[in-house]
Amino acid sequence: MPPPPPEKEKRHLARLCDLVSSSLLLHLEYGSSPPRQLTPKEERHLLLALSTVNKTIRRWDLEEERGCQLDQEIVSGSGELYSCCLLPEEHPHDGVDCLTNIVTILVGLLGFCSNYVKHSASNILITISSTLTKFESIWIEFIELVWVSIHEALKCVCNALRSTTDSKSDGIASSNSSITSFMTLLNNHCLGIDEQTMSSLFRVLHAILKFLKHSDSDLKDEFISLSIHHIGKMPWDSFHRLHAGELVSCAKDRFSFCNDSAQSRVLTGRLLQLLCSLLEQSYLELESTDGQDMFVKLVDIVPKIAASLQEQHDGPKSLYQYLKHKILMVMMRIRPYIQQDCSHIVCWLKLLRQYFQDLLHEPISQHSVQQDNCLEGSPFLLSMADLVESEDKSTRHLQRQAIYLFLSLSIRLSYSRNDGTLQCSCKRDECLLGHKVHGCNDHCNCFGLSEISDWFQRCYIDVSFDSKSLTCFALSFLEFYMEEDDMLFSILLQLLDAPLIFLKVANTGTTELSGVKLFLSIFDPVHIFHQLLFLLHYDHMVLIDYLISKDVGVHCAQYLLRCLRLVSQSWHSFVDDSVYLTEIEKLECKRQRTSRDISSARASSSKEHKNGYGCDKEANISQKLFFKAKACLYSLKRTLEDLQKKGLFPYNPKPLLRSLARFEELCEQR
Repeated sequence: MPPPPPEKEKRHLARLCDLVSSSLLLHLEYGSSPPRQLTPKEERHLLLALSTVNKTIRRWDLEEERGCQLDQEIVSGSGELYSCCLLPEEHPHDGVDCLTNIVTILVGLLGFCSNYVKHSASNILITISSTLTKFESIWIEFIELVWVSIHEALKCVCNALRSTTDSKSDGIASSNSSITSFMTLLNNHCLGIDEQTMSSLFRVLHAILKFLKHSDSDLKDEFISLSIHHIGKMPWDSFHRLHAGELVSCAKDRFSFCNDSAQSRVLTGRLLQLLCSLLEQSYLELESTDGQDMFVKLVDIVPKIAASLQEQHDGPKSLYQYLKHKILMVMMRIRPYIQQDCSHIVCWLKLLRQYFQDLLHEPISQHSVQQDNCLEGSPFLLSMADLVESEDKSTRHLQRQAIYLFLSLSIRLSYSRNDGTLQCSCKRDECLLGHKVHGCNDHCNCFGLSEISDWFQRCYIDVSFDSKSLTCFALSFLEFYMEEDDMLFSILLQLLDAPLIFLKVANTGTTELSGVKLFLSIFDPVHIFHQLLFLLHYDHMVLIDYLISKDVGVHCAQYLLRCLRLVSQSWHSFVDDSVYLTEIEKLECKRQRTSRDISSARASSSKEHKNGYGCDKEANISQKLFFKAKACLYSLKRTLEDLQKKGLFPYNPKPLLRSLARFEELCEQR
């Protein structure tokens, strides 16, 4: 039980309680049996009352900021002058009973079948949160009560489902007497909690978090911790059944749930929206162990939320795309926290295969806008092109996220089997995160390699099987990610780990890994570095722009440092880039192909090499690539030195300058 609040806080709560109770409590009598309908006249009166309450609270805050004193008739701390419906003998006046009354009345109003009423009542909850932030303990209790309201709504679903087990919200209710009394009063006020009520409460929490972020409040971390704790305690089995439509009528319950698939999609969207905001990068950079452990708890929740996509597929395409986008964002943001157990990685890879296979196997080449049905010069031509382009950009953004996440997980799983950083619990014969994984303790890295091989061969099937076309495939892959700078350097940093995988499969002759061998040869980091400079037209100022960018500067610097280190270790390969084409040709010869096109490409390539023309041409191209890359990196070094001398570079570039100086030494020695 928290200590009683000071007199100032009690007076403030009494004032709010008096306002909310006197203005809104009477309206809860409308439509006492669910669904809670309002006549047009009742709706107008209620909306007017809600607007008045919201404006009054905001006016009080402005007056307090200007130093105005509270009216003497409402500043008494005795608790006798406010209109709380709780009897004094039931709860001593410590301020918590006022807070209980305020929240239950407003949550009760969310049960009306009026979107305007729901929106207005939600706005009052947001305003009350803002005015309570100056009283930390009371504000935390307020957020706790909002979450308990969500738990109680989901508990209602549990009671309405077949084969229901006890809800975790029961444990919350019994934790202290104030929560128990809150839920008792909530049951009296909320006669029609439904999916829209929970959606409204998630909207309230999301808006509160945005306010805390904008105001840079110290309560932000407390809100995140509290929210993640309650998200982890939600009854996800019931949440999934809600989307699957496994509801039964329960006459004895006073609650009513409308099994509306559209509303369930909105509910999932609201939850994902809140979860994405909780997982923003600035929040994830917590140094404390407790902070890290807090986000690890969310790893198990992702498959449970993703399961709802199976029931959402037949809904509106735009909403389905939105849900997939949000789930991918959640997965990407908590990806670093799944590296402690490879069973989590295996599970996530299966999730990507199950729900995002269409994105993973979509061609990465640019989509063309089809305008066959439009006459040239038609006024509708531009609008249709814009619409198709907008949808195309959205799909490609999702595809970039899905492929990055897939490759990140697969590469991580492939090379980390024996380095001690991963623990494997897959050998247990149990349902892990909703997926059966039998005895894969000795085969986790092979699972990752197989996933890479399968993905690459599916993407590779439309590519001509010769080294030149494969180089174009790698260029297309880079161009695909260059449309979004932050994703570009994230995927480039991930591909730098490819040599670690190659060491594991270099001596393996198995057929199923031939695809991954070819993938790793094509995406050799030094070769990719050459291709990146080529796509940037060897313009060192583009690299400068990347380095000083607030969004990608750190990742770009990390990438350049690691690449320059690899270049110094593989100098001959960097100077003579044709070595990669030779390696690809060697691997291609090992693949058994029956296509006539492949045979013809091989014959043509072989003929060129016999005449010596192919080798000379590749050598000349390789020399040109080296000299252009050399000039670009020399210019980058000089520009960085000039910016450093003038104090115009945003951070210390000395590590990068040392690497560039080492590169220059190697060039001079050559």
